[in-house]
Amino acid sequence: MSMKQILLIVLVSLTTVVNAQTKKSTSSNNKVIPTSIVATNSNPVDTFKIKVDSLLRDVNTLLGINNILLTKIKKDSEEKERFKLYKTDNIYNFLELDTKTGKIKQIQWSLDEKNEGSFTINGDDLSFGFGYSSGSFELYPTNNMYQFILLDKTDGRKWHVQWGIGSNKRWIRPIY
Repeated sequence: MSMKQILLIVLVSLTTVVNAQTKKSTSSNNKVIPTSIVATNSNPVDTFKIKVDSLLRDVNTLLGINNILLTKIKKDSEEKERFKLYKTDNIYNFLELDTKTGKIKQIQWSLDEKNEGSFTINGDDLSFGFGYSSGSFELYPTNNMYQFILLDKTDGRKWHVQWGIGSNKRWIRPIY
């Protein structure tokens, strides 16, 4: 759902609540008021306060629903862009980046199933568990086909990343 759609839903709901309250207050002789209200709140000021309280409860309910929808939309948008594949100059290898944590895997594909798989280059959460949001980390290729620079776009930290066919050829180290 887009933000415009959510705002439209909230405005329509709010308008409906206001119209319902207005109809209640403008209906003349068919008004049913509980006896407790008639007995204790017979003056117009008290009746107005009751109507305002009722309207505020309705608005509070709508705001609660709105907050739930906004939280879901935020989570959905973050999760959609969380993982990204980067091409290498080797046609059979890609790098998979978790853009929220900085974790990196080398993905090798092949027409022969025995030669496919994934290998961890970095299994550590570089966001220190904060995981600000998807898109915090980005990989940048260098002129060396086996090496990339990993950038934390939140605070500017950088790592030198190398992928390779052998496990001793895959590593990551911070750039100070």
